[in-house]
Amino acid sequence: MQVQDVPGGRPASRTLLLGLVGGSIATLAALTLVILVHAFTRSPALILPAEALAAALAALSVASIADGVYFSWRRYPQHRRAILFVVGITLATLVAHAYVINNPATSSSGSVSGAPGTPFGNGKVSVTSSLVGEQLEVTVQAESGGSAIASVSLLGNGAPLAGGAFSPQPSYASPLQPGSITAGGWTIPAGENLTRLTVDYKYLDCYDTSDQVYGCIMDEVYYVPAAQHLLAGDQCTVGAPSGSGAYCNPEHPPLTKALMAAGMAVLGEYDAAGWRLMPAVLGSFCVPLLFGTAWEVSGNKKIAYLSALFLSLDVMFFSQSSAGLLDVPPVFFGLLAFFVYFKGVRWWKLDKYVIAGALLGLAGLAKETAVFAVAALATFILLFGGGSRLGRVYSVLKVVLVVGVVFAVGMQAFDSTVASAAFPTFVSHVGYIISYGTSLVADKLACQPTTGYWCLYANDPGGPPILPIDWLLYYSPVAYYLVTVTVNPGNLSYVSIGYYGVTNLVVTWATFVWIPLLGYALYSEYRRREPKLEDYQGGAPGRPGLSAEGRFAAFTLTLFGWSYVPYLFLFLGGRVTYPFYIVPAIPAMAMGTAFWVSRKWFPKWLAAVYLAVAFVFFLVYFPDKGFLPVWLRALIGH
Repeated sequence: MQVQDVPGGRPASRTLLLGLVGGSIATLAALTLVILVHAFTRSPALILPAEALAAALAALSVASIADGVYFSWRRYPQHRRAILFVVGITLATLVAHAYVINNPATSSSGSVSGAPGTPFGNGKVSVTSSLVGEQLEVTVQAESGGSAIASVSLLGNGAPLAGGAFSPQPSYASPLQPGSITAGGWTIPAGENLTRLTVDYKYLDCYDTSDQVYGCIMDEVYYVPAAQHLLAGDQCTVGAPSGSGAYCNPEHPPLTKALMAAGMAVLGEYDAAGWRLMPAVLGSFCVPLLFGTAWEVSGNKKIAYLSALFLSLDVMFFSQSSAGLLDVPPVFFGLLAFFVYFKGVRWWKLDKYVIAGALLGLAGLAKETAVFAVAALATFILLFGGGSRLGRVYSVLKVVLVVGVVFAVGMQAFDSTVASAAFPTFVSHVGYIISYGTSLVADKLACQPTTGYWCLYANDPGGPPILPIDWLLYYSPVAYYLVTVTVNPGNLSYVSIGYYGVTNLVVTWATFVWIPLLGYALYSEYRRREPKLEDYQGGAPGRPGLSAEGRFAAFTLTLFGWSYVPYLFLFLGGRVTYPFYIVPAIPAMAMGTAFWVSRKWFPKWLAAVYLAVAFVFFLVYFPDKGFLPVWLRALIGH
């Protein structure tokens, strides 16, 4: 992507933009320091400063983005169409996430009414009461097999009753478990005719009553409690149950859970939108990052446009971004690292290799599978990077060294504050992560036909296993969370909320087309090249003599190869492989599909149809289609 000022134009000032970005970074550093100190000391006095810094960071980040858009609009008028596209698609993705982010919400409200002395209930709670003279006794029981209850209040004749309270009083921190009771006594003023009692309550929709932890979309039940305990500064131990304060999900690095904790600090510890906030924001900004990366690598705006569109329309990527899960944040940091590398970003004395390495270190702190993103960039630099062979080796070593330093410092900061008893050093923690990963042997896992994940070698009558090759072919979409509603009359049944783990098949199946196309393009590139390397021009980070198309082919194939092929070998080694492991490969699949659809010989009308079909597939599996009529939702069936 070549950007130049318009001759005679007045360049926009960078002072405000740099100040806002610098303020954001400084605020982030201060917030991180406060959180670490709080985790070490657990001082309540640090809660308010942390919340204030989190709010300031959010405000500065929004201001930085807004001023960055304004700066780009003023400085690069020749690219205003691209700027409008990036802003539009990012806002559309953010709006879509905002629409579903609190669905399912942590809790819903309910109410039951009845006469004093008469039992009443509704399947969520049951109420018994007795009124003897002026003394009213009320007992509320959460129904066995139902939901936990987060709050209970009593009204008499439609008005709150004073002079009494339930004990124990349910709360989000200590909800009333199914089958448990809370009771209270009230004194009714003489002469008051109490004819009707009403119990208002809140029941938890996003809560696992078996382990007594928050979360409901797929693996949220593991990561949400870990984020909550991290926010509280609880000391964690290995093997602690997820419902205890000592649980921190140590089998994965801490950064994504720390980001979720930051969202909770802003919106509330028990607010589902809080723990989904940062994955949704980072997932949304993966779209413009892929646009920028695809443009920088290919020099082709059309490929960049299509790549961003295909990523934004991927069902699995959107679902993973909409929940408190781990797989999207490392993709965000990885894409940011790739953009920095291909753009050739420098800051102070830090070159693109150091900055990209630091970002990949953050990706590793978000989830350990980011090691494949590191391998992808290292492979690209070694095989296709510019300069001499020794220079390329040095560049790779620089990237890997910075990745290691950032990862080690981040892990040690976590271990020294909230996990010192379990992991004295980050080396012991990394050893635990590796040992845990190697223990996930498929034929030793219990079959889970209700989730769609089956054992690879067990004799499971529920259905066949989902193999890595099926990720690119077809498997029944896995329901991360599903609520079905039946409407009478008519007996119509439709999905009220449905998060699905399935890639957009329009893009996925294109893999079998664009891999040969890009492979042939790369082969033709090397076949046409002169043996001399001095003819390289332009200073772009491709190997000397490599065209933009060849560079794009090399990067896309390398990224996809490292994001997908290792799981084939892990499967052959007996390691369990879940379909969502393909999430890091989705940006490469979007880029490859964009390459195919953007070819000159590909009819424009057919490209429009292709995009329309991708959109329809995304709409069919969109989590909440409440904007559609019921009959259409019933017809869609998902």
